[in-house]
Amino acid sequence: MGFFDKFKKNNKSVEKEINNKQSTELPVNVQFIQLPNNILQVEFYDSNAKLKEFYDTTRLMIDTNPRSMAGHTVYDCAVSWYGQDDCQTLNNLTQKFDSLRSREYQRILAEINLDLLQSDSSYCNMVMKSLLDKERVEKYIAMGLQETPEQPCGKYIGGIKQTEKGYRKFFAVAVGQSSHNSEQMVSKRQEYRAEIEAQRQAKIAEKKAQIEKLQSEINDMDR
Repeated sequence: MGFFDKFKKNNKSVEKEINNKQSTELPVNVQFIQLPNNILQVEFYDSNAKLKEFYDTTRLMIDTNPRSMAGHTVYDCAVSWYGQDDCQTLNNLTQKFDSLRSREYQRILAEINLDLLQSDSSYCNMVMKSLLDKERVEKYIAMGLQETPEQPCGKYIGGIKQTEKGYRKFFAVAVGQSSHNSEQMVSKRQEYRAEIEAQRQAKIAEKKAQIEKLQSEINDMDR
């Protein structure tokens, strides 16, 4: 069963909140929700998010069943970014309903320490704000769709580790290469190329139709 197959089942199930943590380092708010099928949902709200980012909340869905890749432990994840103002309320009640952006997930592989994520606010902040920065994630996703990118990565985006200077991002080259060369990513790039070619052919057909229409109008004017 794939990650999103599990996620679709979760949407039909009752969520059980296991840990509603609010960081003492306001104005950050972190919420952890345990969903069925071993999916951990993390909602990370940062009121100091820059306006240019157009989002203040990062949602991370983690399949907590780890897998090994090139000697590293990685997790299948899905991430989305949205603004609290995106959410809709019903009849001015406190209940909120997800916005469209909150459900526009990007599927990724990441190295995350689940224990630290839920117990260490500094680690959690680094994961949710730095590792999962929207522009950063989209850069890796774009490279994963290229045959010979600057950094082969597939859907792997790296992780967070402890260094002498505190928590820092890292990227394991071997994991990136393994993900990039995986059967799944090879197939995904083939589909992506086919989609781009179909779009190109559609544009060519559209331009030809326009040219034929203009030529027909010119011929009518010459009569």
